[in-house]
Amino acid sequence: MPVADRPIRLALAACLAFAAPVAVAAAEPEPGFAWMVNQYEGNASLVYGSTETGEDYSFFVSCNNQEKEAEITVYQDIEGAKVGEPLTIELSAGSAEVALMGETATDEMSGFVFGVAKKIAVKPVIAVLSKPGPAIVKMGKVTVNLPETGRAAAVSEFAKACKLD
Repeated sequence: MPVADRPIRLALAACLAFAAPVAVAAAEPEPGFAWMVNQYEGNASLVYGSTETGEDYSFFVSCNNQEKEAEITVYQDIEGAKVGEPLTIELSAGSAEVALMGETATDEMSGFVFGVAKKIAVKPVIAVLSKPGPAIVKMGKVTVNLPETGRAAAVSEFAKACKLD
């Protein structure tokens, strides 16, 4: 990760860790994980991750209203990938789908190589995630299933907080 991105990522991680999440899931489909929305300093994030810590998540969409930028991170190890390789992140639910151009990235904590798409149009992502049924993320040979339970309420809350297209 470029040195210039570290303060932004650290700030987002801190906000996730300390922001009070909006509880939107009655039952957690994966033990300890739920759909959550965090709002901080006029920005918002949509997370499918741990209810215990802001550092353990599978899926993360950030909406920086001040900078007018959105980003998606799919935190799933892409075996054999090298950092900085181009990557298409395909997101689908029902008949809706969107493909986002991104790249592989890593962090110092896990050593995972995962997918990130920066400066994305967030409305198409919201449209897909608003559809009923499980959502599926594909990054090359890696497939991540995102549960429906709690997603509609979280996506609705996120859509209200994110002012971007």
